[in-house]
Amino acid sequence: MSLQWFSNDFFLSVQQLVNHVVTSGYRYLLAFVLSLVISLGLTPVFRKMAIRLGMMDTPDSRRINLTPIPRGGGLSIIISFFAVLWLLVWMQGKQLDFLLTTEKLGALSLASLLLATVGFIDDYRGIPPLVKLIGQIAVASLLFVFGFRIEGIVVAFPTWLDYLVTVFWIVGAINAFNLIDGLDGLATGLALIAAIGLAGSVFFTGNSSSTLPYIVFAGACLGFLRYNFHPASVFLGDTGSMFLGMIIATMPLLTGSRKELMTSLGMPLLVMGVPIFDTFLAIWRRTVRHFLPQRILDQVRGDAGKDGVMQPDKDHLHHRLLRRLMNNQRKVAITLYLLAVLFTFLGLGGVLMKNRAPGLFFLAFVTATIVVIRNFECIELFDTGKLLSAGRMKRSRFLEIPLAICIDLILLCLCWFLAWFITIDEPISRETILHILPIFVAPSFISLSTSKIYRRIWSRAQIRDYIVLATSIILGAIVSLGIIWLWQGDRHHLIRFTFLFACTSILSLCFIRSLKECAVSFMQIFSRNVLSDQATTKRILVYGGGLRLRGFLRELYSRKEAVIDNHRMILGILDDDPQLRGRLIAGYQVLGTGEDMEAIIDAEKVDEVVVTCVMPVEKQQDLSRRLHAKNVKATHWICDEVPL
Repeated sequence: MSLQWFSNDFFLSVQQLVNHVVTSGYRYLLAFVLSLVISLGLTPVFRKMAIRLGMMDTPDSRRINLTPIPRGGGLSIIISFFAVLWLLVWMQGKQLDFLLTTEKLGALSLASLLLATVGFIDDYRGIPPLVKLIGQIAVASLLFVFGFRIEGIVVAFPTWLDYLVTVFWIVGAINAFNLIDGLDGLATGLALIAAIGLAGSVFFTGNSSSTLPYIVFAGACLGFLRYNFHPASVFLGDTGSMFLGMIIATMPLLTGSRKELMTSLGMPLLVMGVPIFDTFLAIWRRTVRHFLPQRILDQVRGDAGKDGVMQPDKDHLHHRLLRRLMNNQRKVAITLYLLAVLFTFLGLGGVLMKNRAPGLFFLAFVTATIVVIRNFECIELFDTGKLLSAGRMKRSRFLEIPLAICIDLILLCLCWFLAWFITIDEPISRETILHILPIFVAPSFISLSTSKIYRRIWSRAQIRDYIVLATSIILGAIVSLGIIWLWQGDRHHLIRFTFLFACTSILSLCFIRSLKECAVSFMQIFSRNVLSDQATTKRILVYGGGLRLRGFLRELYSRKEAVIDNHRMILGILDDDPQLRGRLIAGYQVLGTGEDMEAIIDAEKVDEVVVTCVMPVEKQQDLSRRLHAKNVKATHWICDEVPL
């Protein structure tokens, strides 16, 4: 009897203790510990399962691991995450939160099951990237149907646009973590930091109950990280890495609102800063390499291959840091962890300092821009410069003029809208767009067409070509002004409106025509920075800063042979005019005159001198003798008229 009383009393006490823990603040600690323990226990089980199934990451040219390591261990994170959440629902007899209802949790569980199935098949047998992408889109579409949407966080989107934005957001995050998962413990650690940051942002907005899923997720990631950090004994695989991205992207869609934009959308962008930046670089890099001619690609990146955007390479952020840090995976992972922590603190600062957040983010943006450019100039900008210099972007002459016409019409319309918003204190109506807009756009376009603007080769344009373009716009604007006066009489601010429309149109149309040449020059600047750090670079001086220099530079960066020969860098210019010393010509500094040549060669370690000016025979012989004594190669670039 006493034993039965003791048993009943004991179980009653345990039940009361459990109820107290579940309904009090201790449930957060309980949730974290449970997910951590389950993940620690399940990971070795799935590691053994992967070995038996042959799901192994074998070393190859693009992988870092030197021995076969089982993959697919991310299943332990998935199971521990949902097991703890559903257990808490069962223990407290109700849904976790008014936002994360049982219906939403069920939808998230179903979507995770489908995504895990796609990832597991890819880890086990391998599936084409396009098929995997279709599976990701299907999962994102399912989540959208069950209410995980961007709408309401930013603006009230139409349903079709909300669907596109939501799917892009979820699929982008899935692939961001999938791409960054190339180093022991990297993706798992970044997801752990992201979960803590998101939990903190939700907590600071006064919605502490919504932090529970993030705490459970953090515990599951920490348990797996015990086996995944270097030296890793198991990998996430696509099964786990895609799930990490989906959870980080999806959970804020429940807790977000327009009132807390920083928490709902800005914070996830920051905590995913490292994966998003790496994904952006990967898309840029692979797209450029896809269009590069194979002969140039072989010289620039011998092992890059010429595959599509979805094909892997070895130029991700962690690969670059590995090359810098002598293949020390621990240092690379910790470095990227610290970068993610910095982004997270920045986001939390924005949440806490709502009024000062724009200034904080502006300063961070400027700093990040400088750091970013320094990190991708050696690969992405360098390859882009080769693509622009090679002139091999596939295009048809039949499409060139129609495309230019479409761009000009769009720019003219945008300039009209800009001028209206600045000068006219009236809302734009449908009748205004139908009646007034064509009166300004049509005469300008007709004037451009009659002045043969679309027959000019703008890559070789001179000042007079731009003067003709500006004159055409001005004439068209004057005609438009006359039509409005004749048709509707005097209108308030009409002259100021026409002047602003003409000015913005001239600037925008001139800019779009000089954009490629500006981009080529911009890329060449970064190419010089990259070449200066390479031991195989040929360092050359150009003798002569006159008009022939421009022809030499154009030939240097447009010839196919020169584009392939990416180990040639101009250090500066020599010119016999002493007044040019220290000045810049075509972006290159005039280092001195011919009399200073030997001293400059010694100081700059010059390998070659290219003469681009007209020079008497006696001076040529003297220059050749002086360069021969310095063991420096000398060439004469000639652009002259000779008899056939």
